[in-house]
Amino acid sequence: MNKILRILCLIFVILVATNHKIILKNIFKLKYQHQVYTYSKNYDIDPLLVFAIIKVESNFDKNAVSNKGAVGLMQIKPTTAEYISDLLKDKCFDKSKLFDPDTNIKYGCFYLKKMIEMYNGNLDFALMAYNAGCGNVNRWLENNKGNLEIDKIPFNETKWYVKKVRKYYKLYKYIYTDIDKW
Repeated sequence: MNKILRILCLIFVILVATNHKIILKNIFKLKYQHQVYTYSKNYDIDPLLVFAIIKVESNFDKNAVSNKGAVGLMQIKPTTAEYISDLLKDKCFDKSKLFDPDTNIKYGCFYLKKMIEMYNGNLDFALMAYNAGCGNVNRWLENNKGNLEIDKIPFNETKWYVKKVRKYYKLYKYIYTDIDKW
């Protein structure tokens, strides 16, 4: 019996080792590919970063609503969406559209790009701002003389968020190495 158990364990290890990316692709899926690729290309963002953000924000649930009122796949607050709609000159915007994957991903990618530009390409600062708002991040940077490490973020939720997006982003890049950037 002990020998059979060892053989079964060895077979299991071999299967997992040879098929681990297939297993990971079932956990870290590429849902809403058309929208993610379209808007990440429009705003020059790595689509795998967008997939990682969606995974963390809503786990690909287009109907997700946070306890703070953020909505949809990329968890955008209606007030932020109104600001984005003004910048995009989207006269047809209505907050119910945040549940629409196309609108949500478009607005999320636009806002993420804005945060990346605002913080001169510093992805950690951009992710902090995406989660906690620019006002908080600017205050934190000012209090830390422009040098803010992830572990020094005063909001535990934002600290967790940045770490988790970074981890998932690395995983998406590892799992989908066979996919072109666009």
